[in-house]
Amino acid sequence: MKTLSQSKHMSHEYCCTIVKIGEVKPIDGSDFLGQVLVEGRTIVVRKDEIHEGDILFYVQNESQINRDFTFVNNLFDDKTLNYDTSQKGYINKNCRIRMVKLRGVLSMGFLFSVSCMKKWYPNFDVDISQHIGEDFDTVNGELFVKAYVPPVKESNVNRNKSKNNNLNKIDCLIPGKFQLHYDTQQLNRNMDKIQPNDVVSISVKMHGTSIVIGNVLTKYPKFNGLYFKLFPYLPKFLKFYKEKYTVIYSSRTVIKNRNINPKVKDGYYSKDVWGEYYELLKNYIPENMTIYGEIVGYVGGTNTMIQKGYDYGCKPGENKLMIYRISTEDETGKKYEWNVSDVYDFTLLLKDKVELKDKIHPIDILYHGTLKNLYEDVSITTHWSENVLEKLKNDITFGMEQDEPMCRNKVPREGFCLRIDNDIIDECFKLKCLKFLNRESKLIDDGVIDDFEMQERY
Repeated sequence: MKTLSQSKHMSHEYCCTIVKIGEVKPIDGSDFLGQVLVEGRTIVVRKDEIHEGDILFYVQNESQINRDFTFVNNLFDDKTLNYDTSQKGYINKNCRIRMVKLRGVLSMGFLFSVSCMKKWYPNFDVDISQHIGEDFDTVNGELFVKAYVPPVKESNVNRNKSKNNNLNKIDCLIPGKFQLHYDTQQLNRNMDKIQPNDVVSISVKMHGTSIVIGNVLTKYPKFNGLYFKLFPYLPKFLKFYKEKYTVIYSSRTVIKNRNINPKVKDGYYSKDVWGEYYELLKNYIPENMTIYGEIVGYVGGTNTMIQKGYDYGCKPGENKLMIYRISTEDETGKKYEWNVSDVYDFTLLLKDKVELKDKIHPIDILYHGTLKNLYEDVSITTHWSENVLEKLKNDITFGMEQDEPMCRNKVPREGFCLRIDNDIIDECFKLKCLKFLNRESKLIDDGVIDDFEMQERY
């Protein structure tokens, strides 16, 4: 068995990574605290414990680490939960890694050494210097870290039992035809994939709930169920089904068509917010096209916001859809990702329809071009990725660390998404604002769970 491995459901956003520490910079007003940059994020450390060149394990914010590991390393902030009850740590009883501010500096994760790992797993013998940059969530077959999901009321848990991440279990689906949205990767972990001459699109990341609508080929039995009961041993390779195009819609992970997924419930919002746009758009999506978007504003006909505070200019009871991605398939079955500018043009055509005029929000493209031309003062030969990332993180022209101007309420912008034009890989990179992450962390602290997708993590 491999000592460090990735489970089937591992999320690269909530996992453990082996990292090499760079320069430890001082923090004003502190003799013993310093700060390091790990994957583009600042972490506050003790200067007498962590030094430049150290190779350590890094766990990202809003992850939940193994309880026994926390116990033997005396990391709980409640001393009575630790192996040594005279010692006090800083991790709460839920084993959640959260954002903290120390001497005015936000610390974005948790670093620990091999010696800490060995306290939990004494037989650990991996030379981690040979695995820098690798992600894992499982150690010797035992889950070590996962996405933190805040405790929810029983009623909400029951509501979410309809979750079905495995599309293969739905009989009418032809593998590969209807595809849920891929995981958007963090830009700070992937800046090395962006080259100075790549033409990229940077667009606003809106804070709502995801929707997928695809007009795809599906299969249905030619005969009724009685036929198969009478002839149960018919050869499997015979084609006893017919194919037809069906418009399917889903949240980020759950198909919502009741005739396809009969056990589905309305979900977190107690209302089918996705079905509204299915009805509006089902006649406008050509065969072999799938659109991906974000619904923002209010749950239709209610005063409940889809995301707390984020009205995006909608009045109570109203919402709108931003389509940010389109995928199409040709006659050979090959899929194509549209460039962001083409997605924008398509949504303008939809917006011309009378019934869609006030429901469609064209994607907000903030920049289109190369990052080399965007930041001409940054050298492309020396630490280009790190320096450009730092520029992007603080670029107010993209609304970074600013209030969201589209919202009436005073809330921070979530961030932006970056995609490479004509990318041969289906991928998108996100960069979230620190103010947004800090707000999100505080909401979780207060037990406020208003994110359907958070409940679908696991």
